Amino acid sequence: MAADTGSDAKLQAAFALHRFGLGPREGSLAAIAADPRGALIADLARPGAGRLNDPNLLASAPAARAAFEFRQERKAARLVARTDQDAAKATADRAGRRANSAAPAAPAADAKMANGPGSAMEQSARPARPDPGRAVPQQIFLKEAKARLDAALGAEIGFAERLAWFWSNHFCISADKAGLRAIAGAYEREAIRPHLTGRFADMLMAVESHPGMLVYLDNARSIGPNSIAGRNRGKGLNENLAREILELHTLGVRTVYTQDDVTRFAAVITGWTIVPPREPGGGAFVSIPACTSRAPRPFSARPSPTANSIRVAPCSPCWRATPPPPGTSRPSWCGIS
Repeated sequence: MAADTGSDAKLQAAFALHRFGLGPREGSLAAIAADPRGALIADLARPGAGRLNDPNLLASAPAARAAFEFRQERKAARLVARTDQDAAKATADRAGRRANSAAPAAPAADAKMANGPGSAMEQSARPARPDPGRAVPQQIFLKEAKARLDAALGAEIGFAERLAWFWSNHFCISADKAGLRAIAGAYEREAIRPHLTGRFADMLMAVESHPGMLVYLDNARSIGPNSIAGRNRGKGLNENLAREILELHTLGVRTVYTQDDVTRFAAVITGWTIVPPREPGGGAFVSIPACTSRAPRPFSARPSPTANSIRVAPCSPCWRATPPPPGTSRPSWCGIS
């Protein structure tokens, strides 16, 4: 009987680490076997759970400015290299003409081969291209990725880290979109990880107003058509962010809202943008009243049994290994309730 009890305790510990954490590591089964649930709760309750406190990682605004400055420097370097190449080519052409005028006439084919593209003279006119090294946005991205992997590898339980991964997937952005590679890691650190054990509404607000999400779903360029900036520039609103908030981030597809609600909601969040990286404070979130549309209430507020009972849960893996008894509506314990 004692052996069975010990085996069951280890089985419960394995369930906890596999279904809620990042899997067992050496000694972890025995360490939490006495109270697997308590170990999971303690992993979330510890100070700074899920946060990446690395002073070498840039916040989103400085990262955006660093990426912008790198692009400007690279653009300037290309212009200088092109100017130098044109000057070298002009010098080589003049030297070639002087050599041709001083030497006996050569057949046209030989002259073309001597001075044409790919010739020794042409190649000598091309300046050596220095190795630019790894781009700054990629350097920032790789540092963020390393910090994220190190946090997972170093996690004793991994419940908080798994929640961070879940919410990052739920509120995903793409580092492949222009302007996002340098701030993708900061987005997760700033908008998601600080709210793992807090209120969903706080995480939602942090996510939707973060420069990473505003750029990814094009709200940074959304302007109210009837706003001051909209009338002056002839620009309009972009519905991408509003639609994603309703359809994917909160209510779900084909629920209580209509297309009219999406349009009205998009009008409400016009003016949510970022400071241009070239300006002081560049890369930070800003709300510009001159770009904001004056819109009616965004939702039709139709009665719905689901509208007042929205629950966002990252997972519902049951604690039990066996199905609940007939008539049981839910498992005895779930990770997120």
